Amino acid sequence: MSLPLAGMYELFDRTEATKRMIILRRADHMHFMDNVEEMHETVRQMTFPEELSWIPREMKPISQLSSGDQAHVFVRGLTLAHMDAVLKRSEEARRFWQGDIVQQLAARGVEAVEHQTG
Repeated sequence: MSLPLAGMYELFDRTEATKRMIILRRADHMHFMDNVEEMHETVRQMTFPEELSWIPREMKPISQLSSGDQAHVFVRGLTLAHMDAVLKRSEEARRFWQGDIVQQLAARGVEAVEHQTG
């Protein structure tokens, strides 16, 4: 497990609130920006200082990762559902959050996994 992901698990486990962690499979930081494919490949081609030179070497080609469209569906869908459930108090959105989110994303062509506490 990579250190940044381990840190996310630790933060999640320490959070004392109702929570769920849904993880976009085959994704990196660029999957949460506009122009995913372009940003990812730009970073892969960058020259980093020696202590960070491992970053582009460890990055897989974008063709081996989730697409920008899949990332957009993931972020847009989960954000909208959360906002509708909390701010609009939408019963449909609450049912979505209580259901099998991973299956709902898979039905839309998005590969995700849910982190379980512990």
